[in-house]
Formats: sequence, structure tokens, C-alpha cells
Amino acid sequence: MKKLFSSILTAALLVTPIAGGTALAAERTVDSYFMEDLYDHWGFEELDDLVNAEIFKGAPTSTGEYLFSPKKSITRAEFAAVVVRSLGLEATGTGTTFTDIPENHSLKTEIQIASDHGIVNGVAEGEFAPNSPILREQVAAIVVRAFEDTIDFSTGTAKTFSDLPAGHWASEDIAKASGIELVKGIDATNFGLGRQANRGEAGVLLHRALQSEQVNLPTDEELTTLIVNGETEAFAKITNGDKAGLLVHLENHYTGYQKAHLLEMADYTFEEGTTQSIEFVGTPILTVLSKSDRFATVELVGSVNVSYDDGTTSFNTEIPYESIYNLKKVDGKWKVYFEDSLQQDYQMEW
Repeated sequence: MKKLFSSILTAALLVTPIAGGTALAAERTVDSYFMEDLYDHWGFEELDDLVNAEIFKGAPTSTGEYLFSPKKSITRAEFAAVVVRSLGLEATGTGTTFTDIPENHSLKTEIQIASDHGIVNGVAEGEFAPNSPILREQVAAIVVRAFEDTIDFSTGTAKTFSDLPAGHWASEDIAKASGIELVKGIDATNFGLGRQANRGEAGVLLHRALQSEQVNLPTDEELTTLIVNGETEAFAKITNGDKAGLLVHLENHYTGYQKAHLLEMADYTFEEGTTQSIEFVGTPILTVLSKSDRFATVELVGSVNVSYDDGTTSFNTEIPYESIYNLKKVDGKWKVYFEDSLQQDYQMEW
């Protein structure tokens, strides 16, 4: 579940009176990351993570809520596009030109890029069927092709599915995907061959693949240094009352949900007539909890000293500062897309 506050601004916000004002506009609103129909879904953790990282998006309702629609089918064009975007692929001009994709199709470019990289094939010569619902075996095949250079599919033991005949065109890809548990079937014995994949199933499979890439891993030092330096820089901006500098820092250091959230909160971080400071007490302990080629999770455990004075209220105190950061690689640079701040229960009393 997403937190109300995030650690980069937590200490300052906890001690600063929140006055009225217009929040700084972000590329997306924070509300657009909350999918009301995901909370009870079996794939909530994976799908929520994809939403936070801006790999999947939801659609607004007439009441202002956003829905992921995990049980809704996903088209061949839509899944090809989300794979291309998640891998940051670019056109090479070497793929097939499909005659059934009109020039004004919204995903024409992504489909062409997927074809360039050998990720998708047509349903017939020169035909892609972009608006047809994608089938479960097609999803498995696309994922295996897309990740064959970054995932070792030779490990593990392929699962035997009673509804998958020998010699089926996708049998080898399904075997590879099931061998490392990217796919698990619709029950203990059946893959669900010929069944339409829904957004939830496709998203969970893609998430598992993205977390399994192990060819171009970042070093632990690269990740932990980025986190501690990022927090230290933000603390300095807050302490110096440098709102413009803080906004630039948020743009450079964050993406996805976390960027939208912090940009909205930044408008409330500085109050006229107040002085505040925040800095680490000693050296925090940072641990890399997981990492793949494009995604990583880092934990920070430490404490900060916070001071505040608005002419009426004044204090200086030390508080715990513990957070878990989810990062993704964006155009070659690691950025935080979600932060789970563990010190949220702390309450300042005066």
C-alpha cells in the first residue's frame, strides 16, 4: 500500500505546519497511481509495482477513481508495446512491415520496434492482428524472445501441462518460461492453451521476467551510493531553503509514483518565516535487498537530526529514518520510483 508521505520530505513535513497552496503540477497526479481494483487481486504486489514504475497505467472512472482492470483482455498490440517500453527498445528497421496496421494506429511504432527485435511474429504472412486479444501462449513466447539475452532459461525443470501437445509452436517457449517459474499454469496440470490472457496475468509474467534479468547487474556500491547521496542532497536543499534546487533534484533523482508524489508535496515543504534543518546522525546502514538488470531494492536504516523554528514553536530532536527504495534504470540512470518509509508512525509532540 502506498504511504501518505515519503522519506525525503518526511522529517520536514512532520515538523512544518501545512498551509494552503496550490501543489506543484506533476506529469501525472498521485491519484492516477492508485488502482482501486487491485487491492484484492492475487497479483497485487507485482501489478502495483508495475504501476508505480509507469510500465502499466490505469484508466480513470467517472467518479475520479482509477482502475487497472486486471481481468480485462489485453491486445497483441498493447502487450507488444508494454514489453518494448519496459525494455527501452528502439527501432532498427530490420523487422516485418505488417499490412494490417494502419498508419494512424496508436501503437504502430512499438509494434514495428518489437518486430525489429524479433520479439513478435505475425499471425499470417504480413498480418499482425494488432487489436486481437493476446493468448496465454503468445504472451509466454513474446517474453521468452524479449528476454532470451538477459535471462538464463536453461536452469530449472520445465513443467508438464496436460493441455499442451507435443510439437505445438509455443511448446519450447512455454517450457523455458515454466522452467524458471515465469509461468505456472491456470491450475496444477493445465497451462490454459488457447485462452485469452488478461492484463493481470500478462503484467505478473512481465514483472517476473524483469526481476529475473541477471546479465548487466549494478554493483551494490552504485545503488547504495546513489541513495545516500540523493537523500543527503535533498536534506541540504531543505536546510538551505532552496526550493528551486529541490525541485531540480526531484526531477533528476525520481521517476514514476515517487516523483509525482514528491513534486506535489514540495509546495508545502517551505514556509515563510521558518528555519529548518535535517541531517543524518552518523552513517546510515544501506543494504541491497534485490537487484536485476533494470530494477533494484535498497534498504536504509539510520536516524536524522531535525530542527525547526517558526518563531512560536522551536525544537531540535533525533528521529529514526528507515526506508526501502525501489529503483529502475531509466535511460541508463538509476532512479527511485517508490519509497516505503518505515518511520511514518513517528509523531512530533509539542
